[in-house]
Amino acid sequence: MKKTLGFTSLFIAAVSFGSFGIWIRLLNREMSIYQQLVLRNAFAFIITILIVLLTKQLKNIEWNKVKKPNLVFYTFLALLAGIAYNFSIINTKIALATFAFYLGTILTGWVAGFLFYKEKLNAEKWLSLIFVLIGLGLFAYPFTNGSINLGFITGIVSGVLDGSANGFRKNFAGKISKSVLVLLTTIGSILVNGLMIAYFHQSANYVATMSTTAWVVGAFFGCLVVILSYLLLVGFQNFDLSSGSIVLSLELLFALIFGILVFQEYPTGKELLGGLFILVANIVPNLKMLLTNRFSKLLDKAGASSR
Repeated sequence: MKKTLGFTSLFIAAVSFGSFGIWIRLLNREMSIYQQLVLRNAFAFIITILIVLLTKQLKNIEWNKVKKPNLVFYTFLALLAGIAYNFSIINTKIALATFAFYLGTILTGWVAGFLFYKEKLNAEKWLSLIFVLIGLGLFAYPFTNGSINLGFITGIVSGVLDGSANGFRKNFAGKISKSVLVLLTTIGSILVNGLMIAYFHQSANYVATMSTTAWVVGAFFGCLVVILSYLLLVGFQNFDLSSGSIVLSLELLFALIFGILVFQEYPTGKELLGGLFILVANIVPNLKMLLTNRFSKLLDKAGASSR
């Protein structure tokens, strides 16, 4: 397991997730969130199916090593996680839904990592868990009597389902093409959000009136979805489940940074403190790995210059 590769992949994914607000707002001028999701995943589907067909990856799957039920479970987990998160966003405030989602994802990663992948839970990881929960709580605060509602519960459910899907991402390492797995998730997302468009009686003909800007942003967003899906697979296949979701929670910190840089939206002191706690939660368990890699590179440079 290449932990540096895994951490880097998840870190880049967190930065990219943090930028989602930019692209969502650009598309929001012309379409609803569910129409956006169908658009970007349709582009992602086209890109991925071309990769799979042109590289003939379906023929290279070692089906004897893949447990078919696991593949089915993975697809449905990713599908149901999307449905539950959408339901959570509709029924509670976004900050609380995000808190509930990461709470479910992180705790599921801890349990799955410990039970199925024999990951060790040391003092650094416990400190990291405490810091990230405080940070997430600061983003969602204040809590009221009405906070524990159906939206909050489905947010936790979506996190548990997503955390379980991350476990399968780790399980599929070396057994099935990453592009095929990305293809499965894009199909699932198109189906889920297509159903949401129908449920809310939104127009399916919005593509006919889209501007050139919307097409360009949608295509870019689709490419980003493909890259992110690949990064998540590489990340969780090479990094601990118990820490991987905590790395992804950096999305909230980078969302604040992009908000300042692009929209001149300045965070509250509570949000800044929450972002700081999340940052510390990621430094504590990974500092030794990062310093070791830095020291190794310095030694390599010194050795090369002495030759």
